[in-house]
Amino acid sequence: MKTDIISIYASGTGMDKALEISERTGSYMGLDHKAGLRLRLLSEEIIEFMRAFTEDMKGDFWLETEDNKVEIHLKTDIEMDLKTRSELLAVSSSGKNAAAKGFMGKIREMIASATLPDDPETKAMADQALGLMALGSQMGRYAGTYSWSMTSYIASIDKAYDTEPQAQEAKDELEKSIVANLADDVQVSIVNKSVEIIIIKSF
Repeated sequence: MKTDIISIYASGTGMDKALEISERTGSYMGLDHKAGLRLRLLSEEIIEFMRAFTEDMKGDFWLETEDNKVEIHLKTDIEMDLKTRSELLAVSSSGKNAAAKGFMGKIREMIASATLPDDPETKAMADQALGLMALGSQMGRYAGTYSWSMTSYIASIDKAYDTEPQAQEAKDELEKSIVANLADDVQVSIVNKSVEIIIIKSF
């Protein structure tokens, strides 16, 4: 089943309605209170991703279910340049420094880098900025496309844990993350300026 698509904005418009859709989906699936709360928490995390952008930024939110599996989708277009990237990584909606804090912050930073125009100057900056997050890339950056998976990232972090200090820091971030602890996978797909984030969870 696919729910209605809800338009949400960085200003907050539509976010309450998106959470209502999430709760109704949990009821439709027959989830108990604890499982329903987990679904809501994951929905909140993907919705909050929008708050880092300018107020008029719009995203499409929906859920898809099959048996006991849920996919939470957020799709948006991002017009990224160096100035926008700097603002995105430096300031949150509350005005506090939100540069790549925690696991979702790292995903935001990865998207900000991967959506930069594909010219030599910005590409070199993006490739450097991706750091260990590049370990989760399934296809790499090619001709305006980028694909990333949390499960691939975790497997790569585990492999490098004993030899790479940054991998140990990344593992600590994952252990503190609501999304990393609750979700089965997080997938990011970027085609030119179109970005889709999918959180996958089986109950």
